[in-house]
Amino acid sequence: MWIENLVGSFAVSANALALAQLVAAFVTAIATIALWRVTRVLVGETKTLAAMTLRPFVVCSAESSPVSAISFNLVLRNTGNATAFDVKLQLSPPIANPDGSPLADETITKWEISLLPPGQALTKYAGFGPDIHDKTYTANVSWASLPGASVRESLAYKFEAKDGFQGGVITKGPHHIAEEIEKLRKQLASETK
Repeated sequence: MWIENLVGSFAVSANALALAQLVAAFVTAIATIALWRVTRVLVGETKTLAAMTLRPFVVCSAESSPVSAISFNLVLRNTGNATAFDVKLQLSPPIANPDGSPLADETITKWEISLLPPGQALTKYAGFGPDIHDKTYTANVSWASLPGASVRESLAYKFEAKDGFQGGVITKGPHHIAEEIEKLRKQLASETK
């Protein structure tokens, strides 16, 4: 009965405008609540993303050496956007000594550095390709966002040396440039005599 009275009262054109305004206000209120909820979620996700982009992230891999087509380097790289402090790496099985001598009863390779700036990498000789190409390494890398911090981030994973093998492609490095300059110098010296 009351519904009929309500509909009847809105039948008059002036009351129809009031009904349209009421419906529009209701739809606007629902849209405002939905927009507030979505904005709140977006703000939270933006804060999380900002925190993630301002952190260091350190990884370890084996890559072909620019010095020799058959040599591998162990590379510790900070791929994050902040400096990593107190970086520690434990690698199993251990990598060979740089002079090729056998390892002395070591089961892991440890590498500790005080800081690693963002975008920077440190390399260490890992061995000749035939010796390590088919090995699977377990890397445990940990770092802190501040010097001496008790809270540390860590990453543990496995990788194979062959993943970083470039198939004998040698990247020209500074030592190659020095060799080429030396050749040019000798050539110029022999032509001026």
